[in-house]
Amino acid sequence: MGLFFKKKKDPYEDMDLDLNENNFGKASDRIIMERMTYDDTHAKELLDSLKNGSPLVLNFDGMNLQQADKYMAFFQGAAAALDGRAVRINESTFLYARKEEFLDGSLKEFVDGLPKEN
Repeated sequence: MGLFFKKKKDPYEDMDLDLNENNFGKASDRIIMERMTYDDTHAKELLDSLKNGSPLVLNFDGMNLQQADKYMAFFQGAAAALDGRAVRINESTFLYARKEEFLDGSLKEFVDGLPKEN
């Protein structure tokens, strides 16, 4: 009996999931910029935004060294787990994004357009 039945078609089989297409606009248009405070709940909210495709520009200037190290390691690990990376903008500011957000080149343009430190 099983030989003559048609295989059921998977409804997700024909979906176009090409991540190179910009279905959400330029990555640089979705950047979230924050001056970090010592707040684990807010850090988790930012992590959720990162996982959902919003690049983060985080400034750790107002934190003590131990707090800043904790959050930098947290976001560095999160970016790495998402197959992304961190880019140092200056001594206390970093850009964190998934690999997909770097593909359109707008994040590189964003970083290159920032004023340089002396």
